Amino acid sequence: MDYLDMLAKLGVGNAHPGGFSETIEQLEQYPIKKGSTILELGCGTGRTACYLSSQGYKVTAIDIREDMLEKARARAEAENVKVNFIQADVTSLPFDSDQFDVVMVESVTIFTDPNLSCNEYFRVLKPKGTLYDREMIVTKKIPANHKKEMIEFYGFKKMMSVLEWTEQLYEAGFSHVEVWNLAKFNSDMWKKELKFPDENQQADDDVYENIEVYNAMKKYEELMNAYHKYIGYGVLIGQKL
Repeated sequence: MDYLDMLAKLGVGNAHPGGFSETIEQLEQYPIKKGSTILELGCGTGRTACYLSSQGYKVTAIDIREDMLEKARARAEAENVKVNFIQADVTSLPFDSDQFDVVMVESVTIFTDPNLSCNEYFRVLKPKGTLYDREMIVTKKIPANHKKEMIEFYGFKKMMSVLEWTEQLYEAGFSHVEVWNLAKFNSDMWKKELKFPDENQQADDDVYENIEVYNAMKKYEELMNAYHKYIGYGVLIGQKL
């Protein structure tokens, strides 16, 4: 069982770097104008999308996995919010160009071909629109064998430094690219999440008896403990002029 299969089974709504607490911090630091149309890419179980809808935004959210979307739709029903959930691939979005004021991404691009996905983010944004992309970032050169192990477990397509991520967005056409809140992974991050319990997490019925899930969780913890000194995360912000 790989990392994404594990998340789907657990129904996790805060798996991205920094968790849901830092999503809230981001929205406080960079408030989105009321009336904006938002596209969330790789929405998973829909926690961020549903929160944005609850704040009055018109939200469209996509994910490539139908099992994730089923849980996202159930979450939206439980929270009595409206989100347009669509199954689609972020490297080939089913939208016309210049459609959205904001594109939000939380730990998705790293799992894709970044040339294709970043070009699509730029294409579907309206002029003067903004991309917020929270991603894992290489902060120190990773030994080749360690990098190979992480890529194989997580399913990453490419691991990049701040400079490489920034260049990627510029190549896609974005202007005024910056990285906000560059941080290191640490063992105390979970404490912030206690302020935002996920009351609508939908784990599969057999998840805590599933040995494959247990082994994947154990592998995740081992990799994070072993290699956290090489990686951090931050929010990539790009403007479309």
